[in-house]
Amino acid sequence: MIIRRDDPRTTPLPHIAPSVDADTFREAMAQMAAPLTVLTCYAPDGRMCGLTVNAVCSVSLAPPMLLVCLSRANLSHDAVVGARELCLHVLEPGQQDLALRFASPVDRFRGLDVHPGTAPELTDVRLRVSCEPAGALDGGDHTILLGRVVRVVSPDRRDGGGLVWHRRGAARVSPMRRLNENIGENFGGGIGAGLGNGLSEGLGEGLSATA
Repeated sequence: MIIRRDDPRTTPLPHIAPSVDADTFREAMAQMAAPLTVLTCYAPDGRMCGLTVNAVCSVSLAPPMLLVCLSRANLSHDAVVGARELCLHVLEPGQQDLALRFASPVDRFRGLDVHPGTAPELTDVRLRVSCEPAGALDGGDHTILLGRVVRVVSPDRRDGGGLVWHRRGAARVSPMRRLNENIGENFGGGIGAGLGNGLSEGLGEGLSATA
Protein backbone atom coordinates (compact mmCIF):
# COMPACT_ATOMS: atom_id res chain seq x y z
CA MET A 1 0.00 0.00 0.00
CA ILE A 2 1.46 3.34 -1.08
CA ILE A 3 0.26 6.41 0.82
CA ARG A 4 0.76 9.70 -0.95
CA ARG A 5 0.63 13.19 0.45
CA ASP A 6 -2.90 13.83 -0.86
CA ASP A 7 -4.17 10.44 0.32
CA PRO A 8 -6.97 10.83 2.93
CA ARG A 9 -5.30 8.09 5.02
CA THR A 10 -2.35 10.40 5.59
CA THR A 11 -2.92 12.70 8.55
CA PRO A 12 -2.03 16.25 7.44
CA LEU A 13 -0.19 18.73 9.60
CA PRO A 14 -1.84 22.13 10.19
CA HIS A 15 -0.50 24.93 7.98
CA ILE A 16 2.06 26.98 9.86
CA ALA A 17 3.73 29.97 8.28
CA PRO A 18 7.54 29.51 8.25
CA SER A 19 9.45 31.74 10.63
CA VAL A 20 12.96 30.98 9.32
CA ASP A 21 14.38 30.32 5.87
CA ALA A 22 15.34 26.81 4.79
CA ASP A 23 19.12 27.43 4.88
CA THR A 24 18.97 28.69 8.48
CA PHE A 25 16.92 25.67 9.53
CA ARG A 26 19.22 23.25 7.69
CA GLU A 27 22.27 24.74 9.37
CA ALA A 28 20.67 24.47 12.80
CA MET A 29 19.71 20.82 12.26
CA ALA A 30 23.27 20.01 11.11
CA GLN A 31 24.39 20.70 14.69
CA MET A 32 22.23 17.83 15.99
CA ALA A 33 23.77 14.37 16.05
CA ALA A 34 21.52 11.75 14.43
CA PRO A 35 21.92 7.96 14.25
CA LEU A 36 23.18 6.53 10.98
CA THR A 37 21.07 3.57 9.90
CA VAL A 38 20.25 1.59 6.77
CA LEU A 39 16.59 0.80 6.07
CA THR A 40 15.76 -2.14 3.80
CA CYS A 41 12.64 -3.72 2.32
CA TYR A 42 11.33 -5.54 -0.73
CA ALA A 43 9.68 -3.51 -3.48
CA PRO A 44 6.36 -4.75 -4.93
CA ASP A 45 8.26 -6.39 -7.81
CA GLY A 46 10.45 -8.33 -5.36
CA ARG A 47 13.67 -6.37 -5.79
CA MET A 48 15.64 -5.39 -2.70
CA CYS A 49 15.54 -1.73 -1.69
CA GLY A 50 17.79 -0.01 0.81
CA LEU A 51 18.69 3.54 1.77
CA THR A 52 20.62 5.40 4.44
CA VAL A 53 18.35 7.07 6.99
CA ASN A 54 19.24 9.37 9.88
CA ALA A 55 15.72 10.46 10.85
CA VAL A 56 14.86 7.67 13.27
CA CYS A 57 13.55 7.69 16.82
CA SER A 58 11.60 5.54 19.25
CA VAL A 59 7.93 6.40 19.73
CA SER A 60 6.35 3.92 22.12
CA LEU A 61 7.23 1.03 24.42
CA ALA A 62 3.69 -0.42 24.62
CA PRO A 63 3.47 -1.39 21.85
CA PRO A 64 7.09 -1.03 20.73
CA MET A 65 7.07 1.50 17.88
CA LEU A 66 9.52 3.72 16.06
CA LEU A 67 9.31 6.32 13.33
CA VAL A 68 11.35 7.05 10.22
CA CYS A 69 11.18 10.22 8.10
CA LEU A 70 11.54 9.73 4.34
CA SER A 71 11.99 12.41 1.70
CA ARG A 72 9.15 12.31 -0.83
CA ALA A 73 11.77 12.97 -3.53
CA ASN A 74 13.66 9.77 -2.66
CA LEU A 75 13.41 7.13 -5.40
CA SER A 76 12.77 4.44 -2.77
CA HIS A 77 9.99 6.38 -1.00
CA ASP A 78 6.98 4.55 -2.42
CA ALA A 79 8.58 1.11 -2.06
CA VAL A 80 9.36 1.74 1.62
CA VAL A 81 5.93 3.19 2.47
CA GLY A 82 4.21 0.29 0.71
CA ALA A 83 6.41 -2.51 2.09
CA ARG A 84 5.05 -5.38 4.19
CA GLU A 85 8.03 -5.27 6.54
CA LEU A 86 11.08 -3.08 7.05
CA CYS A 87 14.46 -3.82 8.60
CA LEU A 88 16.36 -1.01 10.29
CA HIS A 89 20.10 -1.64 10.59
CA VAL A 90 21.76 0.45 13.31
CA LEU A 91 25.32 1.13 12.18
CA GLU A 92 28.34 1.29 14.44
CA PRO A 93 31.77 2.94 14.16
CA GLY A 94 33.67 1.41 11.27
CA GLN A 95 30.53 0.95 9.14
CA GLN A 96 30.46 4.42 7.61
CA ASP A 97 31.17 2.81 4.21
CA LEU A 98 27.76 1.12 4.43
CA ALA A 99 26.13 4.47 5.13
CA LEU A 100 27.86 5.94 2.08
CA ARG A 101 26.99 2.98 -0.13
CA PHE A 102 23.27 3.12 0.68
CA ALA A 103 23.17 6.86 -0.02
CA SER A 104 24.88 6.56 -3.41
CA PRO A 105 23.60 5.59 -6.90
CA VAL A 106 25.30 2.19 -6.96
CA ASP A 107 24.30 -1.49 -6.71
CA ARG A 108 23.85 -1.22 -2.96
CA PHE A 109 23.53 -4.91 -2.09
CA ARG A 110 26.32 -6.19 -4.34
CA GLY A 111 28.87 -8.28 -2.43
CA LEU A 112 27.04 -8.02 0.90
CA ASP A 113 25.88 -10.97 2.98
CA VAL A 114 22.09 -10.67 2.93
CA HIS A 115 19.61 -12.88 4.78
CA PRO A 116 16.43 -13.03 2.66
CA GLY A 117 13.76 -12.74 5.32
CA THR A 118 10.49 -10.80 5.13
CA ALA A 119 12.82 -7.86 4.57
CA PRO A 120 16.48 -8.11 3.46
CA GLU A 121 18.81 -8.28 6.48
CA LEU A 122 22.46 -7.25 6.29
CA THR A 123 24.05 -9.86 8.53
CA ASP A 124 27.24 -7.82 9.02
CA VAL A 125 25.22 -5.27 11.01
CA ARG A 126 24.80 -6.59 14.53
CA LEU A 127 21.80 -4.54 15.66
CA ARG A 128 18.78 -5.04 13.39
CA VAL A 129 15.21 -3.98 14.13
CA SER A 130 12.37 -5.40 12.03
CA CYS A 131 9.02 -3.65 11.97
CA GLU A 132 5.69 -3.57 10.15
CA PRO A 133 4.44 -0.22 8.79
CA ALA A 134 1.75 1.10 11.12
CA GLY A 135 0.67 4.32 9.42
CA ALA A 136 2.02 7.39 7.69
CA LEU A 137 1.79 11.10 8.46
CA ASP A 138 2.26 14.15 6.27
CA GLY A 139 5.57 15.74 7.21
CA GLY A 140 5.82 18.48 4.61
CA ASP A 141 8.35 17.36 2.00
CA HIS A 142 8.85 14.16 4.02
CA THR A 143 6.62 11.25 5.00
CA ILE A 144 6.66 10.27 8.67
CA LEU A 145 6.38 6.48 8.67
CA LEU A 146 5.42 4.66 11.86
CA GLY A 147 6.63 1.11 12.39
CA ARG A 148 5.54 -1.51 14.92
CA VAL A 149 8.59 -3.47 16.04
CA VAL A 150 8.18 -7.22 15.60
CA ARG A 151 11.76 -8.47 16.07
CA VAL A 152 15.14 -7.27 17.32
CA VAL A 153 18.42 -9.03 16.53
CA SER A 154 21.31 -8.06 18.78
CA PRO A 155 23.99 -10.56 19.89
CA ASP A 156 24.77 -8.49 22.95
CA ARG A 157 22.79 -5.61 24.45
CA ARG A 158 25.98 -3.54 24.43
CA ASP A 159 26.65 -4.18 20.74
CA GLY A 160 25.63 -2.08 17.77
CA GLY A 161 25.02 1.60 17.25
CA GLY A 162 27.26 4.51 18.09
CA LEU A 163 27.72 5.86 14.55
CA VAL A 164 26.08 9.26 14.04
CA TRP A 165 25.81 12.01 11.43
CA HIS A 166 26.90 15.33 12.91
CA ARG A 167 27.86 18.59 11.19
CA ARG A 168 27.69 16.86 7.81
CA GLY A 169 30.15 14.15 8.74
CA ALA A 170 30.20 10.70 10.32
CA ALA A 171 31.18 10.59 14.00
CA ARG A 172 31.19 8.09 16.83
CA VAL A 173 29.59 8.44 20.25
CA SER A 174 30.72 7.07 23.61
CA PRO A 175 28.77 6.95 26.89
CA MET A 176 29.47 9.63 29.48
CA ARG A 177 29.38 7.69 32.75
CA ARG A 178 28.82 10.60 35.14
CA LEU A 179 26.08 12.08 32.98
CA ASN A 180 24.36 8.71 32.68
CA GLU A 181 24.47 8.18 36.43
CA ASN A 182 22.96 11.60 37.09
CA ILE A 183 20.18 11.33 34.53
CA GLY A 184 19.19 7.74 35.24
CA GLU A 185 17.93 4.95 33.00
CA ASN A 186 14.40 6.33 32.58
CA PHE A 187 15.45 9.42 30.65
CA GLY A 188 15.71 8.10 27.13
CA GLY A 189 12.77 5.73 26.66
CA GLY A 190 11.13 7.73 23.92
CA ILE A 191 13.85 10.10 22.85
CA GLY A 192 15.29 10.27 19.36
CA ALA A 193 16.85 12.93 17.16
CA GLY A 194 17.31 13.72 13.52
CA LEU A 195 15.53 15.24 10.56
CA GLY A 196 15.77 14.24 6.92
CA ASN A 197 17.42 11.17 5.48
CA GLY A 198 20.66 10.48 3.66
CA LEU A 199 24.17 11.72 4.23
CA SER A 200 25.02 14.98 2.52
CA GLU A 201 24.14 17.14 -0.43
CA GLY A 202 26.51 15.29 -2.74
CA LEU A 203 25.41 11.71 -2.14
CA GLY A 204 22.66 11.09 -4.66
CA GLU A 205 19.12 9.93 -3.90
CA GLY A 206 19.70 9.62 -0.13
CA LEU A 207 19.91 13.42 0.03
CA SER A 208 18.81 14.92 3.33
CA ALA A 209 16.87 18.13 3.32
CA THR A 210 18.18 19.18 6.71
CA ALA A 211 21.22 17.12 7.66
